[in-house]
Amino acid sequence: MQSVLPYVLALLPTVGVTWLFFVIIRNILEGDRRERIAVAKWEAEREAEAPNNSGDKSQQHT
Repeated sequence: MQSVLPYVLALLPTVGVTWLFFVIIRNILEGDRRERIAVAKWEAEREAEAPNNSGDKSQQHT
């Protein structure tokens, strides 16, 4: 067991940094997903509140 311990201790910082990287990237992606959902919901609400004049502009000129 004593001969394995130095190797485990040498790999511990790498495992810790890898775990930290994983947690940070996961939180960034989750935040981005939530932000996209919120923006889509906000745009849908704005579109529902606006009068129905979002038709094709080329049809309005004819």
